[in-house]
Amino acid sequence: LLLSKINSRKKKKSFEKNMLKWTPKSEEDLDEIREHIAKNFNVDLAILIVNNLINYVENTLSSNHLAGVILESNPLFFHLIYEGNSIFYCENPKDKDFYVVYIRPRRKDLLKGRLSHSEVV
Repeated sequence: LLLSKINSRKKKKSFEKNMLKWTPKSEEDLDEIREHIAKNFNVDLAILIVNNLINYVENTLSSNHLAGVILESNPLFFHLIYEGNSIFYCENPKDKDFYVVYIRPRRKDLLKGRLSHSEVV
C-alpha cells in the first residue's frame, strides 16, 4: 500500500514542463544587442554577453516561470531584468508555453508599438 502511494505521487510530479520559446522579435532584439556590442567593443564580448543573457533567462524561467514582475499596464505580461536589460515574456493560453516576446536593451527608452496583436495571441 505504501509503495502504491509513493508511485502515485511520482506520477503526479512527472508532468511535462511548459517550454520556454523565443519569438522572432526577441531573437531580432538579441541580434541587435550582439551587433551593437560587437561594433562598439568586440565580437567576443558581444557573444559572451548575449549568451549570458540567454542562459540567465532560460535558467531562471525554467525553474520558476513566475520569476518576473507582472506588468501593471498588462497583467498577462511579466518583466524580468538582467544586467539592465528588460525581458518581457508571457504565457500563451493555448499551449501553456512561455514566450519571450521582446528584449529592451539597457539605457533604451521603451519603444511604443513593440507588441503586436499577432505576437500575443
